[in-house]
Amino acid sequence: MKTNGKKEELIVLTDVIKVLVSNTETGNEYAVFEENVPPLGGPPPHMHPDEEIFYIVKGEFEFILNDIQNPFKALEGSVVHVPSNALHTFKNIGKTPGKMIVLLSPGKLLDYFRVIGKYVDETTELPDLTKVPDISKLDVTKVFEFAPGHNVQFVLPEIMEN
Repeated sequence: MKTNGKKEELIVLTDVIKVLVSNTETGNEYAVFEENVPPLGGPPPHMHPDEEIFYIVKGEFEFILNDIQNPFKALEGSVVHVPSNALHTFKNIGKTPGKMIVLLSPGKLLDYFRVIGKYVDETTELPDLTKVPDISKLDVTKVFEFAPGHNVQFVLPEIMEN
């Protein structure tokens, strides 16, 4: 497979995602995207059927995979595998923007990002990825509203600790 042309870009929560290989190009076999994450950026703890493989290109991240008591660091060059339906989250714990290449399989999670995210075009104001995002200003209505239809489950920190 060869991909050409302009890449689809989305703002999803605090992050900017550039789709490198779309799930529509692979018949929902997989998808690949670049994810740019500001300091302290990252999603709430969640689960979904897609497997994920994260390759850390730049930055310092902390991941949780199934066990809230045992977060671990992932630095440049690290690879983190998240199995299907595993409870997980990540956070950029560095002081500068981080970058990851993410492989999704089968890639259907990308459809969820398209629903909850904002498409980037030449008129879109991109978030300043050098600054810690103000989470209180995020509109997360669509994030939770459309999660069940895409088999995404969010887990509150209080539940994770029990």
